[in-house]
Amino acid sequence: MAAIELINILRPVVAISTYITFAALALHEYPQLREKLLSESNDYTEMFAQEVRRFYPFAPFLGARVRKDFVWNQCEFKKGMLVLLDIFGTNHDPRIWKTPNEFRPDRFRDWNSNLFDLIPQGGSDPATGHRCPGEGIVIEIIKTSIQFLINTITYDVPNQDLSYSMARMPTLPKSGFIVSNIKRK
Repeated sequence: MAAIELINILRPVVAISTYITFAALALHEYPQLREKLLSESNDYTEMFAQEVRRFYPFAPFLGARVRKDFVWNQCEFKKGMLVLLDIFGTNHDPRIWKTPNEFRPDRFRDWNSNLFDLIPQGGSDPATGHRCPGEGIVIEIIKTSIQFLINTITYDVPNQDLSYSMARMPTLPKSGFIVSNIKRK
């Protein structure tokens, strides 16, 4: 029982730190968006955080068990079967997202969510399905971190390998995300 509780603490910490790393990477890769983050309301920071969660893969997939028998695309799924949910594929599906391989926070300006189109931390209703119940807290911490990075400190990003592998879970830039010359504004 103690191991389960430890995992329940560690998993969200890893998720949050991964998304903060990817938020810093997005600020580095899309510096033109810093001005919008500084000049627009908190709504744009929320859109930026949502786009970080959609665009960058915390994990390429999640494992789950089928809850009840069903058939999809002529494939039979039996209750209890272990399946993989393609998070990256869903979050980059052109049937759901226009220009899915472009980082565009504005796509969330008039976004009408359903429980399965943005699934960076699982899909469905958190109360009844396989979706992280702490997702709202994660978004708030990402937003606070973005504001800290653009309003409170300056830093340099030295040359490094910022690519990431879909074979690693959680995904992270190969060099981590190294910053130097950190100063308070």
